[in-house]
Amino acid sequence: MPNATNTIGYTSATPDNLLIDAGAIYKNYGLAGEALLGATSGGNEFDVKVVTRDVKVDGLKGTVKGLTRIVSTAVTLKVNMLEVTTETIRLALMADVDSATDPDYDIITGKTEIALTDYIDNIALVGRISGSAKPVVIMLKNALSSDGIKFSNKDSVDNILPIVFTASIDPDNPTISPYEIRFPKVVDGVLFSLLGTPVIDNGDVMLTFNDTVAATAPLDGFAVTVDGVADVVTASTRGVNQLNTILLTLTTPPTPGQVVTVAYTKPALDASDVKSLSGVALDTFAATNVTNN
Repeated sequence: MPNATNTIGYTSATPDNLLIDAGAIYKNYGLAGEALLGATSGGNEFDVKVVTRDVKVDGLKGTVKGLTRIVSTAVTLKVNMLEVTTETIRLALMADVDSATDPDYDIITGKTEIALTDYIDNIALVGRISGSAKPVVIMLKNALSSDGIKFSNKDSVDNILPIVFTASIDPDNPTISPYEIRFPKVVDGVLFSLLGTPVIDNGDVMLTFNDTVAATAPLDGFAVTVDGVADVVTASTRGVNQLNTILLTLTTPPTPGQVVTVAYTKPALDASDVKSLSGVALDTFAATNVTNN
């Protein structure tokens, strides 16, 4: 019998699982005050170093499964800022900025103590994977640039300002890791999305998807218009026999021939997302015509 072991790592799913491009750097991603930090050049470097120790037991001659303990975890993100602003320098140096004294300059000065306000709620590297329109988010919580800055300007090159951010444990949640990676779920290489054209079914808008819908289908993100006028969605339910469908009940059921559209805006709260049974969230889609014969 021939050996069935695969000696090549490539599979049909490989094209959907490739990290693409250097990504963008955000300050306070997903929070009030979210902002791009600026353009980078030369890529960005995420680094997690876990320091462990092995419990020593007399008579054992090596490392034993279950007796390795985590001592500490150091989490850093090195960003290479091509775009340099007062804000990037302030963050890099944990500095004070005086914008009022001089009409022509922001005056940046160093500090002798680190204040709690110097910590950034999060610094995030936001990139993408080839098989998803949703971003890959690598987030450092309670981030601080404690390495200072060191850079040199040269002619005929892209001058960059390297900054190293370090994540810190929240003192109110000391057992929670200071970093988080949000990786998009991909269903057989395909996003959870509309399949075909929505239709009117007994007065409801019926949407068909490319995967089984979760048992609960929140209505928060849906918007329906009838002849250009908003018609409020009063209920959203998964189909009884067709588990890949959702039925939207409207305040006023449309009559045949009226122009109906349906759109979806992904809610800010994860609990309000429409999801597949495997947990993939439905992404925003623009107003789509509904067949209404």
